[in-house]
Amino acid sequence: MSARIIGIIKVALVLSIDYAAIYSIFEDPGIATIAVGIIGLFVLFGGYFALLKEGAVSSKKLPSYQSARFDNAKAQLAADVKAKSGIDINGLKVFLVPGDSDMNATAYGFNCVSVTRGTFENADPITLNAVLAHEVSHILNLDPEFNRAVFCSVTLVVAALSAVSFVAMAIVFLIFLFLNCFRSFLGVLVFRGTTNLVSGLFGLLQRAVVIIYRTLLSLVSRHAEYRSDMYAHSLGYGLQLAHFLSMTESSVQRPLTISEAIYNSHPPTPKRIARLEQKMLESSHTDIAS
Repeated sequence: MSARIIGIIKVALVLSIDYAAIYSIFEDPGIATIAVGIIGLFVLFGGYFALLKEGAVSSKKLPSYQSARFDNAKAQLAADVKAKSGIDINGLKVFLVPGDSDMNATAYGFNCVSVTRGTFENADPITLNAVLAHEVSHILNLDPEFNRAVFCSVTLVVAALSAVSFVAMAIVFLIFLFLNCFRSFLGVLVFRGTTNLVSGLFGLLQRAVVIIYRTLLSLVSRHAEYRSDMYAHSLGYGLQLAHFLSMTESSVQRPLTISEAIYNSHPPTPKRIARLEQKMLESSHTDIAS
């Protein structure tokens, strides 16, 4: 089974779960269909919004020397992918993020990938191919679409908990109002304590959902990153990708933005380099033995 088919199945499964959840709440297939349709549009085209937000520029709109470099990289990579897996990636759209000096690259889905100005300026032609090969693996496996689908599902759960929390506090308010407990100071304290308890309970549930989401995303992303590293290695770019990763290693740790959480949740760089080096060593032994 091809990587693209597996990716489609993963995304379809998440959307099916969303449909079932929305239908169970509203018991209306029309509402569920419209809601999942909107989610599906974001899953498919949400990468374009991220590109727009980051100020990415299509390689076709860059100065000729930059555009030619991207065209050469795409042509070589397309030949490598065609020879390896028989897949045509000539439709790949490459963007440059001119305002980002960090060395990074991102796959957005729908055949769109970007590299930062830092990557473009510091990577030699073969290393640029290695970086793009890694991102192509994400594209072929529909990793960006899957991450956006899961992100929407978690957002729906958090929104549903917020709505239920609001309804629960409204019910508490009506009960205390009906019992006319506000005539005493004790009644006010009981009301505030009850609402704080309800609010805190649902807030705890929301945080638990977010923690579970981040944990699962981390596990899925680690697998996807390692898989994409190995794909780049299989195309002959393992050494160059390891070199690029060593250049991107940073000692500064900061919280991820929403976009980074969706698209760029990477495992520790030293572990990625170690796995690439191990794979290259195994390949060299195999070549010697044969």
